[in-house]
Amino acid sequence: MHQFLSKKEEEVKKMLEKEEKDMVERMKRNRTEIEEKLNDEREKEGILHSVLETDQPDGFLQWWTDKGLEFLEEMKDNESCSENNENASQTIQFKSKVKDLNVTPNSLFLGLHETHLQFVVWKEMLGSIKPVPDRNVIYDCHDPYLRVSSDGRSVIRTSKKGIFLHHKLYRPLARTHKTFQSGQHYWEVDVGTKVDWSVGFDGGCISNLNKDIGLHLKHDQGYYIKEYETVKEIDLTVKPRRIGLYLDCDRCQVCFYNADDMTLLHTTTYTSSIPYTLSLSPGAYLAEKNADPLTVCWN
Repeated sequence: MHQFLSKKEEEVKKMLEKEEKDMVERMKRNRTEIEEKLNDEREKEGILHSVLETDQPDGFLQWWTDKGLEFLEEMKDNESCSENNENASQTIQFKSKVKDLNVTPNSLFLGLHETHLQFVVWKEMLGSIKPVPDRNVIYDCHDPYLRVSSDGRSVIRTSKKGIFLHHKLYRPLARTHKTFQSGQHYWEVDVGTKVDWSVGFDGGCISNLNKDIGLHLKHDQGYYIKEYETVKEIDLTVKPRRIGLYLDCDRCQVCFYNADDMTLLHTTTYTSSIPYTLSLSPGAYLAEKNADPLTVCWN
């Protein structure tokens, strides 16, 4: 653990030093460009002052005929370009009023390491340490359409076709032994290549309202998020093979991640402080096409 953290510290230091060096270099180049632009503008200002203050009308008219009109048109074009560049600035690089001059931000952005550092470090630490998984994570509710593995970490849909053989697409639900009402909790569920499954959190039923929040994949509908009674389709460009589920009970927040690269898939908040359990459904059996298990990888 010490070696891993020391190595990670060195990597972060090198990354910050490189970012700082690049930023300083950009600032130096910008400073040089600013000084050149200012000197050029001062020179033009001096020319205009000397021409306007002349007491020789013939000399002024001669200058205007030879150079003056072209001189002012050039200044007008530069001002117009600066205004267009200023209006077009939409990203981190902000255009100044001086043509082709960028202002470099004075703060560093670390991307995913800044917004989801905890999850990134956890993922990388798995390469250095081998956590012993908890056993009996999933509660065996003795549903005939579910089978929980002996270590309590996997659940599969049995070959039965549904309650009383009527509901062929019946999707039974398994839950964890524990309920969670405080603190922060994280799980990863291996969904592999399954074409039908559900993962999320179940708060039970209060006043006939299902308090469940889940990410679902149905073989005939695609991915969607269900928050209580609200259903919303989501478009995922990459099909995740492992789902990360983050439950922050103190902030009443739920997040779903593609655990392969820690891409945030969806986040939501809930107002109730009721206890939640992790809920898993291996989905419909689909004539053995969806017989693979759902497995809690670590938590």
